[in-house]
Amino acid sequence: MLDDRTTSFYFAILLVIVVMGLFGPMLAPHDVNATHYDDNGDILRAEAPSVDHPLGTTHAGYDVFSRILVGARPTVLTGLIGGGMILSIGTAVGVTAGYVGGKTETVLMRFTDFVYGVPLIPFAIVLITFMGVGFLSSALVIGLILWRGAARVIRAQTMQVKQYPFVKVAKASGASTPRIIFKHILPNVAPMAIFFLAMGVGYAIILQAGLTFLGVADPFVPSWGVMIRNAFDSGYMATAPWWSLTPGLLIGITVLSTFMFGRGYEDLIDEDAESVDAEAVSA
Repeated sequence: MLDDRTTSFYFAILLVIVVMGLFGPMLAPHDVNATHYDDNGDILRAEAPSVDHPLGTTHAGYDVFSRILVGARPTVLTGLIGGGMILSIGTAVGVTAGYVGGKTETVLMRFTDFVYGVPLIPFAIVLITFMGVGFLSSALVIGLILWRGAARVIRAQTMQVKQYPFVKVAKASGASTPRIIFKHILPNVAPMAIFFLAMGVGYAIILQAGLTFLGVADPFVPSWGVMIRNAFDSGYMATAPWWSLTPGLLIGITVLSTFMFGRGYEDLIDEDAESVDAEAVSA
């Protein structure tokens, strides 16, 4: 995988983001809630970037660079929780419906169609209202809604894989359904599942930022989305662009990197899977 330069480039970006999420609070030079003052005792309100504050300050005198580092962790966690739920639920529904078929497939896919008909943002707002506004609830809601696309695609791929000769041979030899699914089906749909994991991480981060901007996510968790909302609410977005521009760019770069890495990973694994399938069929 790392032999592909484009995929390696986006992987390196994601690795930096993950490192920020893990060690950001320890690397932050200032307390995120510490107000900074100048030599005259006045608050450094919306100060431009300087040596002491590389990304400037907020309207309350908070250091933007420190908040960027600390805000990486909740942003990364949102992506991992949402993407993990999309992967697990979508793969479970898709593989079960595609391989088992019959009434099971009908029930699962009709439920998937129902979820497809649910408007994303309004339904997320309703669920968060019942579950309570918070960081974890917003991440869970995103995962509970966005698995639908993964389920449809993985079901279609599962229906193709179960027609492969080695799957039919395994079934004819008396192999159990769980064994066939885990040994033959899942390895062949894994590239698509990983792609949807990457897509899910990106979508989860975008949606969490959107929900935060709408005011239905925890405003006290210093994620990058919260930083953008705070900048907007303060009225300083035009006069202090470094406050909102930096987290906005980081969200965009993170989402783009997850999409491109997932696409590159899928292509590389597909090439290996095709060669393995050819060997299995010939054998």
